[in-house]
Amino acid sequence: MEDLITKIAIGIAGLGAGAYGMYRKVLADNRSDNRAELADDTLASVIATLREEVDRMAARLAAVEEQNRRCEERNEELRKEIMQLKVTLHVT
Repeated sequence: MEDLITKIAIGIAGLGAGAYGMYRKVLADNRSDNRAELADDTLASVIATLREEVDRMAARLAAVEEQNRRCEERNEELRKEIMQLKVTLHVT
C-alpha cells in the first residue's frame, strides 16, 4: 500500500514538474514572441524611414539633374557667344 502511495506521489510530482516546465516554456515563448514583435516593429520602422529617405533623395536628384541640364544649356550659349566674339574680334 505504501508502495502504491509512493508511486502516486511520484506520478503527481512528475505531472506537477511537467506542468511547471510547460508553464515556463509558454512564458518563455511569450517573451520570445514579444521580442520578435518588437524587432519586427523596429525593422518595419527602419524600412519606412529608409523608403522616405530614398523618395526624398530621388526628388533631390531630379532637381540637381534639372539644374545641371540648365547649366549645360547656359554653357553652350556662352560657348557660342565666345565664338561670336572671337569672330568679331578676328581672334582664332
